[in-house]
Amino acid sequence: MYTAQGMEYTYNVVIIGKDLVRRDDKWVAHPDKSFDPAFKNILPDRYLRYALNSYRVLATRGTRGTRLYSTDLETQAHLETLLPQHDRRPGQG
Repeated sequence: MYTAQGMEYTYNVVIIGKDLVRRDDKWVAHPDKSFDPAFKNILPDRYLRYALNSYRVLATRGTRGTRLYSTDLETQAHLETLLPQHDRRPGQG
């Protein structure tokens, strides 16, 4: 996660894990589901700030496009409502 800061990519994919999910119109943090051992025992409210900022940084690395995907179905459904879906791939029509 941290290696992307300061780097940019033409196209980017960000996979949001179960450490950050969308419930009842708000983001909910689950630091115990993080793969980073430094955050396993942090309070959820504090982890929420770190997670939102980290995913934001990752999501802004694509200069031409970024795809967001969540491993949590409810969160993925929310993400799909944020931006219009495009069926075209680069270079097609």
